Amino acid sequence: MPTRPAPKPRAGEPAGDVATPPGRRERAKQEKRGRLVAAARELFSRKGFAAATTSEIAQRADVGAGTLFLYVQSKEELLVLVFQQDMGRVCDEAFATLPARATLLDEIVHVYGAISAFHGRDPALARVFAKEMAFVREPNRAALLGFLDALFTRTDARIEAAKVRSEVAADVPARMLSENLFATFFISLQQALGADVSTASPEHLAALRARLALQLRGAVAGRTTTAARPAPSAARNARGRRGGPA
Repeated sequence: MPTRPAPKPRAGEPAGDVATPPGRRERAKQEKRGRLVAAARELFSRKGFAAATTSEIAQRADVGAGTLFLYVQSKEELLVLVFQQDMGRVCDEAFATLPARATLLDEIVHVYGAISAFHGRDPALARVFAKEMAFVREPNRAALLGFLDALFTRTDARIEAAKVRSEVAADVPARMLSENLFATFFISLQQALGADVSTASPEHLAALRARLALQLRGAVAGRTTTAARPAPSAARNARGRRGGPA
């Protein structure tokens, strides 16, 4: 029996399989899961991660306490979901609005400044993230590392573009620099939160810029980076051991 040919895609539609919209049951599941994430965000901010219970979160989300684990496996998973949702939205917007013809420093400050400003609007939740996210376990740790890898990949691309503009030395490992920039941001965030300084304040953002600029100074094109310096020769090492000039 001949089969009917597949309908051709309409103008503007991609060819191939068309995604099937979720059914009613799946939509209901997603809606309840979204309520749980929103409730967890509110309670983590108000009470802290340790004090907020899954029973309270379920009650706040209008989900049965006994059925919460049909949607998430643990309170820790809810924390990671809150983090992914909040930070994913902030990072997407920050990278989408990078200033045109900006230096690498301006681009990095734009991204981490946006994250800092977001945390400044809810410092209590920011403290939860800063304290708890470093210690999440598998399988939630894989989700966190996936988020960081995506952030670093985007930063890698900006570093590679800066190399083309001769802002960064060609031999600088982009991923290592991306990780160092994040570490600089994170230390600045922790110090501000510990001192009860608003991470959205002009003073903090100016200090963050200075820290990031210092981190980038070692990657400036024209300098010999540590990674690119030739190892001392055996002869030089021998002279040094004999007390001769290094």
